[in-house]
Amino acid sequence: MSTQRLWQEQKKDRKMFRCLIGLLEKKEKKELYLCVAFSIFSPIVDWISVFFLILVLGRLSEPKVSQDLFMQVAFLGIIFLIKGFYDLLKKKTSNNFLKNIAHAWSVKIYELYSKEELLEHNQKSVMQQLTGVRTDTETCADMMVTFINRSARVITFFGYFLLAGYEAHWMGAAVCFFIMMIVMLLFTYCRRRILHYGEKKRKGDVRVASLVSTAYGSYKEIKMDSRAANLLNKYKRVSREHVQVQKDYTFMTERMGVLSQSMIQSGIFFLLAFILATGIDLSLFWADIIICITILIQIFPNVVLFTSESNRIQFGKKNFDIFYANMKRYYELKEQEKEEQQFRRKQVTFKKGLWIENLTFEYPNGKEIFKDASAEIPVGHSTAIIGSSGIGKTTFLDLVLGLLSAQSGHIWYDDFDLIEGRDAEGLCKADLGSVVSYIPQTVYLNGDTVRNNVVFMTEEENEERIISCLKRAQIWEDVKEMPDGIDTVIGENGTALSGGQRQRIALARALYKEFELLIMDEAMAALDVETEQAVMKDICRMDGNKTILLVTHHLNLAEACEFVYKIEDKKLVKIR
Repeated sequence: MSTQRLWQEQKKDRKMFRCLIGLLEKKEKKELYLCVAFSIFSPIVDWISVFFLILVLGRLSEPKVSQDLFMQVAFLGIIFLIKGFYDLLKKKTSNNFLKNIAHAWSVKIYELYSKEELLEHNQKSVMQQLTGVRTDTETCADMMVTFINRSARVITFFGYFLLAGYEAHWMGAAVCFFIMMIVMLLFTYCRRRILHYGEKKRKGDVRVASLVSTAYGSYKEIKMDSRAANLLNKYKRVSREHVQVQKDYTFMTERMGVLSQSMIQSGIFFLLAFILATGIDLSLFWADIIICITILIQIFPNVVLFTSESNRIQFGKKNFDIFYANMKRYYELKEQEKEEQQFRRKQVTFKKGLWIENLTFEYPNGKEIFKDASAEIPVGHSTAIIGSSGIGKTTFLDLVLGLLSAQSGHIWYDDFDLIEGRDAEGLCKADLGSVVSYIPQTVYLNGDTVRNNVVFMTEEENEERIISCLKRAQIWEDVKEMPDGIDTVIGENGTALSGGQRQRIALARALYKEFELLIMDEAMAALDVETEQAVMKDICRMDGNKTILLVTHHLNLAEACEFVYKIEDKKLVKIR
């Protein structure tokens, strides 16, 4: 039963390995084949070195030592020296492959997370994404190298077993059978627990990282809340559980290595005791015993490594499941992009305005937000969208930006219908980013300088334009007073700034980009009325016929806009 279960597990491992190979690019496969070649040749190097070692030991047991034994011993030393250099080269090749493939996969998962649909994006936390981009990719790359090394070790075992059976006769065959049984029994016994530890370890990674992020991002709330000790206690509990899983896994891995080695060693001595107890002349088997001991010295570290590698593969299966699902989604995304490349590219214009007709949208859970809603956002004017909390203001902007797909209706950017993906000439593909600049409700600032947060994704840097945008966002006077001006580091997510300053730097970032339509989602919620009005006045005076579409709960800001729509009864009702 144990043999059958072990064979099934090996079959699953091989299938997993083939799946990982299928994710490699052509260049990456060449690196893989080089690693495989090194690993396949490695057992041959081991066999040759052990074979010559046995020959030399056999010569040393002869009554009279020949004159050429010195050269043979020296030659054996050269063989082991070459073997050492070969092992170093093999490790370097494997390490390069591991790091390169982990990097390549990490970039792909990063691309997937940055391009996936909004509804999919919202199902994951930032810590789940971080684990997916780094931990899962590194674990799966390591699993590939581990599988190759483990397969080479199996070949090595096979060669050693043949050599032991040939040179040490029945004693060698008995020792080999004994070793195989021990490894199979230990692996079968530990397999289920290792899988369990792997799942708990990945969940623990996410939970621990999430609590660390909470402690950083919610510093002020924690500092001023009498319940902060509860958060600390929660971290202690989660961290303790996470450490316990790692301790259990590490101990089980080490226990398997120690048990297998000690049981094999004990078994050999029990076999010798049996021979002595039966009165058999030990000298008759002395040569076989020397050969068995020599081979066992080589096998012992390989047995420990084999069990450790098998455990690592089992331990990483949860990471593999999530990683492989992500990679399948990545290639589906690339196929979709490939199909879209066949569409005609459309250069979006914004000369007439934005028109919404009979818009209907509901979330997958069945909650309907809009039904036959219509609105007009004319070019060169400011339009505000108001409504009670949770009624769909942000959802409306997500639809206008193409982040969500409506079930029916039309969203026109001049002659381009965003929902149907066509213009007057037929189906086409368009990039709204060429005319739209957007400030989300939750602003993210990286831990870099003011300058780099304004420039953000733009490659070209114009200091005069940066300062102009900071002035329009009513933040330039504050920046001038900072220690290094626009080169002042603002801390992760702008922790060195006030809420209003963060919003105004985000506004400067949006203004720095060339745009025709500026869309803001509660982008000035943290500003006072006077600053709001000054910002709006400066934006409206910008060069060109700029259009502003904003969601706000500030009635003063809505009053400053030329057109106002209210979301009511799943419609867009024009109130001015």
